[in-house]
Amino acid sequence: MRSRHHWRIAYTLLALYISAPASRATAATPKAGTTTQGGRMARQLDPMVQKLFALDLAPGMAIAAVSNGEIVYARGLGYADIETRRPVDVTTRFYVASTTKSFTAFAAALLHKQGRLDLDAPIARYLAGVRLHEPLSPNNISLRDLLTHTHGIANSGPITFRTAFTGEHTKADLLDLLRMHPPSETGREFSYGNIGYNVAGLVVEAATGTGWKELVEREVLAPAGMSATTAYLSRVDPKLLALPHWPTETGFRRIYNPKADANMHAAGGHATTVLDLARWIELHLQAGRLDGNMVFPSEVVTETHRLQAKQANTFGPYARYGWGLGWDLGIYDGDTLIHRFGSFFGGYRSHVSFMPARGVGVAVLVNEGALGSVLADHVANYVYDRLLGKPELEERWDQILAQTRDKASAMRKRIAEERAKRAARPKKLPHPNSAYVGRYTNAALGTMEWNVVDGALIATMGLLRSEAEVFDAEQNKLRVELTGGGEVVQFEFEGEIAFALTYQKVRFDRVNPR
Repeated sequence: MRSRHHWRIAYTLLALYISAPASRATAATPKAGTTTQGGRMARQLDPMVQKLFALDLAPGMAIAAVSNGEIVYARGLGYADIETRRPVDVTTRFYVASTTKSFTAFAAALLHKQGRLDLDAPIARYLAGVRLHEPLSPNNISLRDLLTHTHGIANSGPITFRTAFTGEHTKADLLDLLRMHPPSETGREFSYGNIGYNVAGLVVEAATGTGWKELVEREVLAPAGMSATTAYLSRVDPKLLALPHWPTETGFRRIYNPKADANMHAAGGHATTVLDLARWIELHLQAGRLDGNMVFPSEVVTETHRLQAKQANTFGPYARYGWGLGWDLGIYDGDTLIHRFGSFFGGYRSHVSFMPARGVGVAVLVNEGALGSVLADHVANYVYDRLLGKPELEERWDQILAQTRDKASAMRKRIAEERAKRAARPKKLPHPNSAYVGRYTNAALGTMEWNVVDGALIATMGLLRSEAEVFDAEQNKLRVELTGGGEVVQFEFEGEIAFALTYQKVRFDRVNPR
């Protein structure tokens, strides 16, 4: 029963991200990237973790478990890049997406404690002259509201799109585009999204004169000794970075990675390792203490764990009842679990969680986001069950293994069926490829360019890139995967030249149509 929601999530991701025209696909042969770190507990954990990884739900995975102030288990398995067979180890960097929110919120809480900004002051104090979509007002929204998802600003819009995907933005652009985000349909009730943290990044910069990336690194990551964690992908050695993948009928294929410095944002913008995340967990479990030293004020740590907004959501086996600052507050099998997960582009999934009352925590990173999402949480759940000494453990997890194997097989069958369905669509467009080529713009979402490369139509939007395939030839509809999932672009023609297109229900006009 507990796993059903997990698989609904996986199927939803699958529907969004099922592979486009196939690039080379390779079956993943599970192998260890590193020797297991840890003692007796590591030897107890490792056999089942290896069994779970052998289900072939992700090409690569790294894991670290913390108990009573020390790392009791850490290892890497599989591949950071399935094409080159580069292995994962505990120093491999993974993009962690929304796990970044825990860093951003912690930095803001620390600045509040230091008196350098006020979490409860209206954002108008810091963003002078900023305009919001009426009836929203910067005089009625605080930085705390932004960090607790109770700000009332709709998440969907140009800021979240540009910061997470295209990277086409300046600070001035974002401040101007904020007025294009309407009020949230849920009002001021908790509504999870990226927009609050995107705006919080602007507030922090205005209050301190330092961009959120530099500030988080200087005030949080450096004191915590998290030297492998960065918001700048340009600083990551490519040989250390896990690349994103997506499942095929029989294995995995490496997919295009659009992440760069420009679209690493305050709601989802760090690459890190499980060892650094283990330190992050340790300092939260020890109320700001690391390596025997008080690194952060305990009041800051407890403030980020305090219930700040209520929610009533279920994510897999986790019953989420609230939100702190940067953290989901929930229950796993009777224990309070503070957690923050992240996923992006179907190619990454992070699981970071801890149980304050038990003194234990787990970080799991994978480089595949649908089947891999199930894997990450299963591994974390097993580690908790083992660390807490739950009864009939191996028997129950052997059953979960069998169920997971069957469901993963069904998902791969659906991938094959969808691939065949798409392959059967007519491929000939009513106009030559050159008729679609051009630059198309929209004031909110930016610029989309279409070109022909090696005979194929290619769409780009800033850092995003996708080969197009025919979706409905008669209607001039093409399928792209700019944001990871399958999306349809429809062109409008006047004679033999396209003059506009519609993408995400938004019209883009061609620049200088001939």
